[in-house]
Amino acid sequence: MIRHLLGITFNLFGLFMLPFVVGFVCALFFEVSQVGETLPFLVIISGLVIAPSFLMLMFGVAWKTRRELKLLRAAGRADARSMIASIHRHVSVVTPRGWSVFLAGLLFVILSLAAKWADLSMVAVLALTAFYGVVGLSTFLSGFIVSSFEAQLRKRASVERQMSPAVVLAGEVAEERFTFRRVSVPPLYFLLVEDPLPPRLATTSRYSVGAGARREELVVAGRIRRTPRGMYRLGPAHIYFQDALGFTRISVASLATAELKVLPRFRHLQIVEPPRSQLEKPDILTRPHRFPTEDHFRFRDYQSGDDTRRIHWKLSMKTGQMQLRMPETREISTKNVLLVLDSFLPAGRMLADAVGVEEVLDKMVETWISMAQEFVSRGDRVSLVCAARNGKGELGLEVLQATKGGHVRWQDLGARVIWQGRWDIPALLKEAGSDTHGVIVSSRFQSPPPGGFDGSSLTWIYLPPEQALVGKDPSLLEALTGSTTNAFLWFFRLPYPVGSDENGLLAQLRIFRQQAGRLSARRRLRLVAKRDGARVLAQILARGDTVYRLDTGQGTHRLVGLKSGATRYSGGKAA
Repeated sequence: MIRHLLGITFNLFGLFMLPFVVGFVCALFFEVSQVGETLPFLVIISGLVIAPSFLMLMFGVAWKTRRELKLLRAAGRADARSMIASIHRHVSVVTPRGWSVFLAGLLFVILSLAAKWADLSMVAVLALTAFYGVVGLSTFLSGFIVSSFEAQLRKRASVERQMSPAVVLAGEVAEERFTFRRVSVPPLYFLLVEDPLPPRLATTSRYSVGAGARREELVVAGRIRRTPRGMYRLGPAHIYFQDALGFTRISVASLATAELKVLPRFRHLQIVEPPRSQLEKPDILTRPHRFPTEDHFRFRDYQSGDDTRRIHWKLSMKTGQMQLRMPETREISTKNVLLVLDSFLPAGRMLADAVGVEEVLDKMVETWISMAQEFVSRGDRVSLVCAARNGKGELGLEVLQATKGGHVRWQDLGARVIWQGRWDIPALLKEAGSDTHGVIVSSRFQSPPPGGFDGSSLTWIYLPPEQALVGKDPSLLEALTGSTTNAFLWFFRLPYPVGSDENGLLAQLRIFRQQAGRLSARRRLRLVAKRDGARVLAQILARGDTVYRLDTGQGTHRLVGLKSGATRYSGGKAA
């Protein structure tokens, strides 16, 4: 609430009181006797320019705030905080470009008084007059523009947003589309749509629509720069009108939502140096080898009624009697496998703001669903267990029975997995039975919890987090510009298209601060991964379970055996 109050005070004081404060301060330090003679005329000009703008702003803010509070009361959410937030939102109509023109006009006033340069004062007066004229007109019309826009939406007009396609594989191309139907734009205004997408997509939705929106239908589209695994809820987008000079913005609505689901890819798994088992049977990850099963002792004499298609003619000719090939026997080795994805990360600074930790989870999810594909192809009964968000965005513990042909469901579950601090490994292993083989895919940053496992065996596939954070972090200049080439060209051209507000000094400082914070969080994550990764792996090796190290690659992930399980589990205790 304090932030909103400060914002309201700054906008009102800065717009309508700052020129008088600047004039008073200049009168204290400069010789303004010549200007003082024209003081009555300046007061009249101020009354004709600044006062109407102030009254129009109050009128527009009161109109729009009253309409918004009416909607909030209908929804049962009207209170003092909502009212102050609404006033702050509607009083903040001046854009960074508008503030630049306003401050430049005040600077010209100061310089003209200091240097006694009359021509420069004319420039200052023209700049301030144009600024206040646009602000006053826009704020007066804002109430009518908002009402007209809402009326259009209630009738035939619409603003729709969709992703094409809405479901893609990681790394594939996705496009965002806005469709405007029967949306009219006032003369000398532009309809702007803006929505900063999640940082992982490395994209900001920003579209401008002119008079063409008055047609029956207008479609604008933009490509999503990156599509890493995940479930992304986009919007609502911020829609506003901006005058042709770019001094003011009139917020009209926040709508147009969409969803983008990026499915993880399956990776080929290569087992390198599987650990020598100390048990009677090999670990669950070892691939079974098929050996020849035919020999002379597997044949018998042909008897009436036997299937003639099973007669072995070569052997019958050698023995002089009809020999029948006996049905080949095959050991039934179906196992119950509980495939667990460990996405536990305690609540704190790392879970809240660390940049890059999602890359670690992406590698784990790829291995997790690829292991499910491997076990199902062997004929095992597989259950996938993880913590994921459902269709409503609620976090929950999910168990999915993996069946042949259901790989899309596995990918869908993998896309909804997130780091979470509610369910640790003991909660994920509760579904295990006494004859279950547990397999945990993990990349923990902290010690594994103690406790046994109610199953036949437990296998860890551990991804050292330091290895998952591959690649060199970009420099601050590369992060600001998007690539090394753009970083070089940054010294010779504007970082954003000509006319963009982001080219302003204040906007650049804000972006600079955001990028510097993200890179700092990334460095903290690397330090934590380097410090704790080896320690956590040593603790897992000391548990007595089978352990594989996961080495990720572009198309193939390698599982390197480190240690075989030395114990068998029964009822949660080592046997």
